[in-house]
Amino acid sequence: MTERWPADSPHLAQAADRLRAGAVIAFPTDTLYAVGARAGDPAAVERLYAIKGRPAAQPMVWLVTGREQVEDEAIVSGPASDLMRRFWPGPLTLVLAARAHPDGTTIAVRAPDHEVALTLLRSLGEPIASSSANPAGQPAPVDADQVIAGMGGRIDLVLDGGPCRIGQPSTILDLSGEVPRILRQGAIPASELIGP
Repeated sequence: MTERWPADSPHLAQAADRLRAGAVIAFPTDTLYAVGARAGDPAAVERLYAIKGRPAAQPMVWLVTGREQVEDEAIVSGPASDLMRRFWPGPLTLVLAARAHPDGTTIAVRAPDHEVALTLLRSLGEPIASSSANPAGQPAPVDADQVIAGMGGRIDLVLDGGPCRIGQPSTILDLSGEVPRILRQGAIPASELIGP
């Protein structure tokens, strides 16, 4: 049974504890409701993939509080640093080269502009591996009711923080190669990120 909690400070602290214990939970961000697990917990991330019905080859986005949680894991280039300064927190996901794997491995990272998500991340103190809180191929949810309708019974917990402000996914920009590439057009127009 999926629990539904208000997204207040005491429940956010408890939700961080649940993540540390291996839970998969849903919570609001500025764009859509996310479902996530502690990025450093392989078993929880594997369960997250299974719940989503997501192919293993399709990476999750790491939600972070900001650049300081990215630098240990990924190479932050000058352009990436500039975009983080301009658009974070906000609806921009950056795909960066992984620091520990110089073989082309990448990490997708985003700092959400939502106090519930940021407070949860600060309480946890480490990144959350995440995706939109819906089964793969289904519409992405913008409120807790839609999360429960789509994933209720499969996830441990939903933090209800009301409807999402933006209601569409983040823009994904791949900076891991020599030429920046838009992988998904979302809330930020491509023209604001890479010019004409």
